[in-house]
Amino acid sequence: MKIAYITAYTPFGRKETFVLEEMLAITELGIELVIVPRNPPKEVFHKESRNLLNLAIWLPLFNWKIFSSFLWTLFFRPRLWHMLWMMICHSRSLKVLAKNLIVIPKTVFIASLFKQKGIEHIHAHWASTTATMALVISELTDIPWSFTLHRWDITENNMLKLKVNRATFARCICKDGRDEVLKIVGKIYKEKVIVLHLGVRVPEMLSVQFCKAYTDFVIACPANFVITKGHYFLIEACALLMKRGAKNIKCLLIGDGPLKAEIREQIERRRLYKIVTFLGSLPHNNLMRMYERNEVNAIVLPSIVTSKREKEGIPVALMEAMAYGIPVVSTVTGGIPELLQNGAGLLVPPGSVEALADAISQIIHDEKLCRKITQKGQERIRSEFNLYSNVQQLLNLILCI
Repeated sequence: MKIAYITAYTPFGRKETFVLEEMLAITELGIELVIVPRNPPKEVFHKESRNLLNLAIWLPLFNWKIFSSFLWTLFFRPRLWHMLWMMICHSRSLKVLAKNLIVIPKTVFIASLFKQKGIEHIHAHWASTTATMALVISELTDIPWSFTLHRWDITENNMLKLKVNRATFARCICKDGRDEVLKIVGKIYKEKVIVLHLGVRVPEMLSVQFCKAYTDFVIACPANFVITKGHYFLIEACALLMKRGAKNIKCLLIGDGPLKAEIREQIERRRLYKIVTFLGSLPHNNLMRMYERNEVNAIVLPSIVTSKREKEGIPVALMEAMAYGIPVVSTVTGGIPELLQNGAGLLVPPGSVEALADAISQIIHDEKLCRKITQKGQERIRSEFNLYSNVQQLLNLILCI
């Protein structure tokens, strides 16, 4: 079977490593894949991406060839006018409508490519404009399609009810996300909206190596500097731990983003510049190598729910650490409790600096608790978040249609 994936950037750029890993697993299972990113950069950042470059179609969001194809279709394919009218009717705001219209010329061009290549199913990651592209291509070509919803893209509600109605299935990555989708689209679609977790690769040799005496206790937070990740509370927790007399704590901030300068100022203000280090964005294989080499003793992700109701799904950053036997600390937000329930990690209330500092202190000092957490974490990943098992389930959904 030949499947097309519509992504935001992957395999180009620095984001969507979870989509990258899923697509790699699909090809390793022998499925022929064609990848079209919506608006890809030219940078190839992750080493693993190179294995997918020959399957990807790099196209800008707009050029004259794309525009001429759009004009031809506009004049000779009345179905496109029908789709444009549906967008006007179903886009809930001018901003959402504008986002949808911007991708239409490229979408029309891709539709003809998919027909030529004999694509049998289209899968889009994100319920926003990538799903809009899949929807329109399907309407123009009659190729069935499906999509994966994550978190912010559910809250955005970009023609969500129409998309769930027209797709063969809609996959949510956590139960919390599915509940939110059904509140928007209605329980009439409960059979069509399913939960299928993302997954990570499980190392062949698993062992608990991190619960021991430390020269330096290294905390890492692999997350871009955006408000939902809650970096502010991690920095404040580090300051509180230092005030309590903690020694030899190091904190690695791995990522980039709009709040980086603000977090840097906070670190300077708290005089934590000897404790906290910015590593920037790391290629995925480099981060996994750090885990393999036991260079990180705990992962802390102090996520919050924003005033705009933005929150986490189930962060792959936590899954990857758990797979390598690294204890994790996070918050009771979004789908995180679904991952860390029953002692697979430590959960604290979002926005509580004291609770976060207490949890980190427990990881440092309670060896028995630490071992229990890491063992349960590894078991959870093996049983419910194994990349190949979950990709096979996704393929089964596609192949049974």
